[in-house]
Order: sequence, then structure tokens, then C-alpha cells
Amino acid sequence: MYRLVYISTPKPDISRADVASILRAGRKNNIANGITGLLIQDRRRFLQYLEGEEDKVEQTFARISNDRRHSAVIPLKSGYIGRRQFPSWEMASKYVDADSSLLSAVKDLVKDCDRDVASELMRFAEARDRAA
Repeated sequence: MYRLVYISTPKPDISRADVASILRAGRKNNIANGITGLLIQDRRRFLQYLEGEEDKVEQTFARISNDRRHSAVIPLKSGYIGRRQFPSWEMASKYVDADSSLLSAVKDLVKDCDRDVASELMRFAEARDRAA
């Protein structure tokens, strides 16, 4: 199983309706491509984890990278893992208020993940919390 984790910056004028549109399209595309994962968003960052067949995940990431609703798309980690971490989530999502901890949201979402994947996602969230 291939996975890719990235972070990006939403455009300042992105609305909740825009995010809802991103989620609807993402879920539809992910179902068609056999991709699962999660998206966590606050007013400053998207943190997304995608998993599936490598070519499908990379094609999805290329499409996301060209989406003008966000910028500074930075891949954080990619590679192979032993199993799906989010098998029943076409795209789990969580909005975190700007004043809230991303780490708290991530902890709730990764409780069923392999320890190393959960730890990795929590480290990314901690880094965001420190930078906020």
C-alpha cells in the first residue's frame, strides 16, 4: 500500500463552501480510484494523507498540486506501508479552529492506525501547532 502525506496553504479567501466542494470532489474521485485517507484543515493549512495504488495516489496529488484554491503544496512523506490505515474513509475530514490544536484533532483520527503512522502524523501536527 502506497501513501503520501502533504501540507498546503489554503488561499486567504477560501470559504467553507469551497472546502465542502473540495471534499465532495475528493470523495467521488477517491472512490473511483480506490484511495482512502484524511484531510484536516484549519484557516492556515491543509494536512492530507492519501493511500492506495501508487499511480492513483500520485495522479491525485498532481491534480491537487494544480488546484488554485491552495498554494505551497509540500509533500511531507511518501512510500509504502503494510496496510491501509483508513480503510473505510474515502476522505475523513476535520476542520480545526485557528485557535485549536491540530494535534488534538489528529490524535482522534489516528487512534486505529499503526503506531509509526500515527506518530508520524502527530509529529506533522505538532510542527504545525508550533508554527501557528
